Amino acid sequence: MFKANSLKSSGIVFLCLFALASCASKQTQLQQKQAEIYYGAGTQSLMERQYTEALKNLVKANELNPNNTEILNNLGMAYYFKGEKDLAVRTLNAALEADDRNSDARVNLASIFYKDGEVQKAETIYKQVLKDLTYDKQARTYYNLGIIELQSRRNTVSAENYFKKSIKEDDNYCPAYYQLGLVQYQRRQFNSALTNFKEASMGTCFDMPAPHFYQALTLIELRRYDEARIKLDEIDTRFAKTTYAVKARTKALELNEIELRNKSTESHASRKVLESPDF
Repeated sequence: MFKANSLKSSGIVFLCLFALASCASKQTQLQQKQAEIYYGAGTQSLMERQYTEALKNLVKANELNPNNTEILNNLGMAYYFKGEKDLAVRTLNAALEADDRNSDARVNLASIFYKDGEVQKAETIYKQVLKDLTYDKQARTYYNLGIIELQSRRNTVSAENYFKKSIKEDDNYCPAYYQLGLVQYQRRQFNSALTNFKEASMGTCFDMPAPHFYQALTLIELRRYDEARIKLDEIDTRFAKTTYAVKARTKALELNEIELRNKSTESHASRKVLESPDF
């Protein structure tokens, strides 16, 4: 009788424990789904630069699913854009502690250091990212290293190599084309520069006025004045509310003067030929 009762008691306890475990599992799954919703909303707000709303959602996501490396990465950037640099760095480091393979978090950390003037630290981290052979955003990493070489060291040769590697990784990465074009423009390699400025005005950079403006400048250097004027008119129309529209109008006036000087020079040369004495 005692043994039977003991078995029954054990069975009841076992069944109760199983039920509790099942409930706990369902609660965990519910929390994870809720965390995903908050994470998605926070990420969307982050992309739309609504940083306060992003922070609210990502903090909630982190509370529901702590130590999730993706949530921590975006939460770190939300803190950064709200002006909390130290908290951002700690959160990004927490993302790396949760998953040392999170190269997005590592890139974000490096970018924060670079913007804060800690160039060497940023460069070291970017080069660590290059060792991640499965990372599919290395075009941006090479680009960032190129910017360091260009802006911090004035090393155009090394910068050019990094920009070319960036394009090799992703031939649609338009910021690298733009920077490569600038390097070549400064070297007066105008044909190559023009090709890269055209590439830089496509894709996600299509609505960026700078590559279009430098196309016009390069066309002027190549004395392709009619094409330059068309491009300047396009900039004035498409980017009317930007400073580039003002620059385009100013450059158009300068182009008028250049063409007048050229006509005057050609006319003067023609007169000299006509007035030359016969021998």
